Amino acid sequence: MQGRKIATLLISLLAAFLLWLYVITSIAPEATARISDIPVTVDGSIVLEERGLIITDQRTENIWLEVSASRVNLTKLNSSSIRISADASKIREPGTYELSYSVIYPDTVNSNDVDLLRQSTSRVTVTVSRLDTKTVPAVISWQGSVPEGYTAETGSATLNPEEVTLTGPTEEISKITEARVVFDLSAMNETVIQTIPFTFYDEDGNIILISDNTTVSAESATLTLQILRSRQVSLQVELVEGNGVTADNAVVTFSTETITVKGNAEVVDAMDDVLIVGSPIELSKIRDQQTFRCNLNLPAGVTSDTGETTVEVTVAIVGISKASIPVTDIRVINQMEGYETSVTSKSVNVTVRGATSEINQLRNSKNNGIYILVDLEGNTQTGSFTVVGTVVNDAHPDVGVVDEAQVSVSVTPSAETPPETSEG
Repeated sequence: MQGRKIATLLISLLAAFLLWLYVITSIAPEATARISDIPVTVDGSIVLEERGLIITDQRTENIWLEVSASRVNLTKLNSSSIRISADASKIREPGTYELSYSVIYPDTVNSNDVDLLRQSTSRVTVTVSRLDTKTVPAVISWQGSVPEGYTAETGSATLNPEEVTLTGPTEEISKITEARVVFDLSAMNETVIQTIPFTFYDEDGNIILISDNTTVSAESATLTLQILRSRQVSLQVELVEGNGVTADNAVVTFSTETITVKGNAEVVDAMDDVLIVGSPIELSKIRDQQTFRCNLNLPAGVTSDTGETTVEVTVAIVGISKASIPVTDIRVINQMEGYETSVTSKSVNVTVRGATSEINQLRNSKNNGIYILVDLEGNTQTGSFTVVGTVVNDAHPDVGVVDEAQVSVSVTPSAETPPETSEG
């Protein structure tokens, strides 16, 4: 009994379904429906670009349609299966245009089997602008500062690419004057290689937001920035004492007392607090005051913050006395064979300097222990001429000789020895 009831129920349901199917397909085949949010496609953009034009605004983006069709066909129609197409290929000048459109149904539905009853609009509104191309420089905007003890080499920082090409509506890209990357230096203590997006600016520094209508050759740039260790060091020069002048008699001044050096952190940190510049300066060769151009003897890979490679050093001699001492003891060595040399300078004044007590002793001493040595080795000149003699001052080591000694000599052939005579 139970099985018969179930079979009877199933047969009834099947009969009802067949009756419903017959009604909707035969008795009442047509129905209406509104299909909303159908996207609008505007064709012809490639043709417009060839004419130097671009669609910058499409005010009609979606359309609704009210259609009549069989219930079977209506099940196949929706906002995804229907395409609405407007053709802009005939536009030749910038402006706003009202375009007619076509409704394209899916391949499974014959367009003749669908009646379009109503639509939200019969036109598609588009705005067409002139298409242009412009190249702008890529620049860096620095913010903040590196920590103390470090230097950012912003002057040699590089951006890749160095410029950006924009293609889009003239009224949009004409305002843009630069593509800028913004970088914050705060907390930076090592070399940076980083990709940063571009932001576009006008000549007044205002940000220009580019629309989807504009394309750019690059949306970001790679920034390379060297961060160096830096520190301050003081300058010193090596002094060589001699001839009565000590370091206490030298007043040394620098064009700059300290410099800031920068370079590899390990090398810079290993440097002393005092930097010896140039070559040793011999105090005995300075008469009163002399200025030297000294090299900054920096380790490899380390430079000064200003880029200078030299520094001026002025040395002035103070605190000692000078006097002109006559020297009569003039000795000649290495004379030419076959020639006689006579010194025509009977006395040569020699400028000396040293402690006042030493100078006074020399002045008051008849035999001051200073002599001039004239070495004629290699000389081939004859007659009267002047030679430079070496002042020898072994007796007074704390007194220095300032000037060279100019000695006048005369070189003449030796007199012939008379021949020997024999007795008769």
